[in-house]
Amino acid sequence: MVKQKRAPWLGNPASAAIKKVIPLGLGLLALGLLSGCGEGTTPLAPLENVFLQAGDFEITGGSTAAGAVGAYLQFNMRRRRDSQILNRPFNVYVDNLGLAAEQQPLVDNQNRPILLQRSVAFLGNGLDLNGDGQPDLPPKEPPSLESGPLLPYAPPGQWQSRAALAYVPGQTSIPGRSPSDRFGLYFSSLLPYTGSLRFQARDELGNAFGSTFVVTYPPAASRASVTVTLANLSASPQEPVLIAICNQLGAAAVVGLRSGTFTELVDLLPAPELQVDPSLSEPIRYVAEAYQFNRDRTVIRVSRNPADPSRLSVPLLGSPGATGRADLTMVEATGNPLTCFNDLLSDLRDTFANFF
Repeated sequence: MVKQKRAPWLGNPASAAIKKVIPLGLGLLALGLLSGCGEGTTPLAPLENVFLQAGDFEITGGSTAAGAVGAYLQFNMRRRRDSQILNRPFNVYVDNLGLAAEQQPLVDNQNRPILLQRSVAFLGNGLDLNGDGQPDLPPKEPPSLESGPLLPYAPPGQWQSRAALAYVPGQTSIPGRSPSDRFGLYFSSLLPYTGSLRFQARDELGNAFGSTFVVTYPPAASRASVTVTLANLSASPQEPVLIAICNQLGAAAVVGLRSGTFTELVDLLPAPELQVDPSLSEPIRYVAEAYQFNRDRTVIRVSRNPADPSRLSVPLLGSPGATGRADLTMVEATGNPLTCFNDLLSDLRDTFANFF
């Protein structure tokens, strides 16, 4: 089920004004224009406030059930002045806002909040600013007008739960799909819930307009129970802990602990053996991570994988398809590595600002 909401009009905002409207804790979402898809192209003219309308939005292929991969969002962008459909190669940024306003908050079996900012993973186009042939992480700021050519993400290693650039019309390397004259992207939710996906247009003059779609992710038919325990410490209000359960797509269920040593999710996550679209990914598998913060919201301890101390992730073990368990040993945080949902440790206090 998909419903549309209209985001506030933003008249000629500067980048700083956009930041005020969209808190960093929810992730900055914007639409930036590129100078073109090929070398020597002429910069695009102003798009005069491109926008989405409900009739131009549909989900085709795959399932929106939690854990499934292959649901594909297709949509047109229209010019406000005359509703003309635009299919020129500008970039559409899509962001997961987490829980929709009408949805009750999700909690684990100890009544602790499950934070949903990183629960949805996207697959779309990317930027390749350094020209190494690998897509960059989605930038926090709107892309520069001179940011360079579009580059399609390669599944499944470059899934990004933070945000994605939609495939541009005529894209020829969409996994498992023919070129389309519409914008689009794949998405996958780790948890069953009702959440919001946000789109925002920004033309060369700085005009911006946004739309929000509410999408319901029903439970998977086959579900698992997962327990993650902190082996050598306990969370406290002064030193809280976030426990993340991630799949290989970069989608995560993140649980906030202000006390205690474990989280338990019973019959909520898709079962690990659940098959997904083979053209996009392998069967579901999970890892667990934990991050402990001090009073300044700085990460001071992280989980350590006993088999590989250079990594944060600990595989979830147990009888296949039924239960999973991970015991996390916490060690002093060093460096600024990426988490299992593709955020840097230093970004977590902004990503999950509502937890603090």
